Amino acid sequence: MKASTLAGMIPAAVLKGPDVEVSGITDDTRKIIKGAAFIALKGSVTDGHNYIRTARKNGAGLIVCNSGYDSSRIGLPVIEVPDTRKALRVILPALFPSAGKMTLAGITGTSGKTTTAYLLESIARAAWKNPGLIGTIEIRYGSERIPANVTTPGPVELFGMLDDMASKDVDICIMEVSSHALDQGRVDGLMFDAGVFMNLSHEHLDYHRNMREYLNAKKRLFTEYLRGGAVINIDDSAGKELKIEIQNAITFGNSKNADIRANSVRTDEGSMIINLDTPRGRFELASNLLGRFQVYNIMAATGAAMSLGIDTVAIIEGIANLRFVPGRMEPVPNSRGLRILVDYAHKPEALENALEAAKALSHGKVHTIFGCGGDRDRAKRPLMAAIAEKYSDTVIVTSDNPRTEDPNAIIKEILAGFSPGCNPIVEPDRATAIKLGVGLMEAEDLLIIAGKGHEDYQIIGTKKYPFDDRAMARRAVLEVMS
Repeated sequence: MKASTLAGMIPAAVLKGPDVEVSGITDDTRKIIKGAAFIALKGSVTDGHNYIRTARKNGAGLIVCNSGYDSSRIGLPVIEVPDTRKALRVILPALFPSAGKMTLAGITGTSGKTTTAYLLESIARAAWKNPGLIGTIEIRYGSERIPANVTTPGPVELFGMLDDMASKDVDICIMEVSSHALDQGRVDGLMFDAGVFMNLSHEHLDYHRNMREYLNAKKRLFTEYLRGGAVINIDDSAGKELKIEIQNAITFGNSKNADIRANSVRTDEGSMIINLDTPRGRFELASNLLGRFQVYNIMAATGAAMSLGIDTVAIIEGIANLRFVPGRMEPVPNSRGLRILVDYAHKPEALENALEAAKALSHGKVHTIFGCGGDRDRAKRPLMAAIAEKYSDTVIVTSDNPRTEDPNAIIKEILAGFSPGCNPIVEPDRATAIKLGVGLMEAEDLLIIAGKGHEDYQIIGTKKYPFDDRAMARRAVLEVMS
């Protein structure tokens, strides 16, 4: 595509310099292919305009920048636009026309996005589809397995992935859509065939100024980016509000007014049998997922599948086929057969769900290990302490991903949430904390290690260090029980 053609798509764009051929576009100087355009995006932390010289050095053939930037010394053809982020809304669909042609399902909410996405992916496979998945754990399609850095990739990366999926015959992409992504316009240019609202609870207030702004960001999936059906949890107060605006949505929950609700749930140590009332009538589902809170995720995935026209047999089969989701109430096999679960719960509601489930699953004591991430919402720290105290026989407070905060300062804020009579164990070193937790266990006990889930690293300062709760737990069993 010629630079003039690209500029002609963008309102008020001005091309300065030769009309070069553009081989592609990126907003990451590390991914520049010779002759590609570099678009300078201003984010919440960094500004791409500061990296234009690096882009030129790395082989960019064209720069797309904001008109307020002094482009006279760049030494490359330049397209000046009023707003580079808004310009992407027309550039990306033009450069990656296949990206928006496949079926897209978007899932948003504070908790349950990942498990619901995995359930819907499993249902899609059972329906003989070729699904792709984009989410918190990884991006995967065909033989591709790409670890995720964020829940929803940036717009250029996202369109490139979707285009590549389409070239490899992916016919449906299931995507976790974060509030950050919606607020920052990362899905601009895409329209979803199904949109799922899970819930809204205390989280990300280090980014959103308040819960209203957080909800408004989530709402955008349904008010700006949805061409198909909405699926909404009406047990959640924010979901009830959203349902007023999206009146033709499929609803799920325990409410007698919900379109999809569990008529009965039977559980044992390794499975659930759910009788589900749906717009298609009542049918029975079997699931390997642990915890009654998973019923919400199962109802959400069922609603999304129905909205997409997937048949009931595939829904039943797909839900039964999913054994577990990495880092979500994931059992840790070990040499002594101890009941150890690793869960990603790093916010109050998620921790309460996980610990309530652990309490129901345990025939003995429940031992909990958790911490809180640094450089994130501090208000949730004492809230999580109170929840851990409520459901646990023993609590070990440790480090999560301290990032640039002092781990001991984070722990101090956590400890403020415990009652005066509670005496949690404090061990800032996470590996030692896990070893302590394993050492407390007797045959009928259950240990839950919360906060990091699928992550195989720990962020200390600005660096990532190898660290996997599952591997550490297995090692601790060998060391403590030998």
